[in-house]
Amino acid sequence: MKNIIKSITLLIVMCLSITSCILDDDNLADTFNDGPNFVGFTAATVNASAIANGEESEVFLPIILEGPSSNDFNGEITVALSVDPSSTAIEGVHYRLDSKTATISSANNNLASIPLTVITDGIDPPLDENPKLILNITEISDDSVIVNGRTSSIAITVEYLCFSDITGKYRTLDAAYYRIGSFNDTETSWPAEIEIQYICRDTYRVIEFFGFFNGNEWYFKVDPETGVITYPALTPEGDGQLGNGQPVITCQTNPAEMTNVPCGASVTNFVVRDNDLVTLYMTFGYLTPGSDGNEGPREFYQVLEKIIE
Repeated sequence: MKNIIKSITLLIVMCLSITSCILDDDNLADTFNDGPNFVGFTAATVNASAIANGEESEVFLPIILEGPSSNDFNGEITVALSVDPSSTAIEGVHYRLDSKTATISSANNNLASIPLTVITDGIDPPLDENPKLILNITEISDDSVIVNGRTSSIAITVEYLCFSDITGKYRTLDAAYYRIGSFNDTETSWPAEIEIQYICRDTYRVIEFFGFFNGNEWYFKVDPETGVITYPALTPEGDGQLGNGQPVITCQTNPAEMTNVPCGASVTNFVVRDNDLVTLYMTFGYLTPGSDGNEGPREFYQVLEKIIE
């Protein structure tokens, strides 16, 4: 009988505990709904890249108002910024910040942009180290709005790119994708534009797309004499070169895994120039490890033509 009473008592305590947790969750939700709105940069870090051709380049740094009642906000808020003393970028040499305030407006979806001008005159890349500019949000005109602790600062890496006629945006003329030996896609799956930047020392960076998979940043080299394209094993930072999160493979490094796409010096991995028109013939891939049936090579072939503005 005593054991039965103990069991019933334990069950009641558990039920009370569960009810308490539910009430606590509701209270937390109520607290959030009653909390202040906050202001911060949309990202904590960003690259401000510019070709060092003597001209100025402008980058916009977005600031946003968010919070439980931000959708009901109607009006304007002024945000003041300051340059962090730990910055290595020099104003007037590497950058110009014409305004250190921004106005967030409900008419602009609670967003504002700080224009940052990157100065390239007198810069001869590659630099030994990219200058860094750190901006802090120091003041908000509305006392009911607080600074977002996670994005109250933004670290801007001022990156100077070398000039090359390969630099630019490209359309895809032809492409093929093979997944573990099976043909999967053509150029119709590739993005409308692929951006390529020249970061000096014969090295180029592909922004966003590895084949047609987004969320990537990877590198290739072009021999300035022959126009031959190769794919380094390491990134400029010394990390292993990855495609879609997996090790990059090429016709040279993994010939047994690259049997479905063109390989060979006469058919791929070279640059063709016709006056201002640049065409890239590229073959590359990545290797997925494992033993669940999805392991194996992903092979890409693409022909990219530079878009002439």
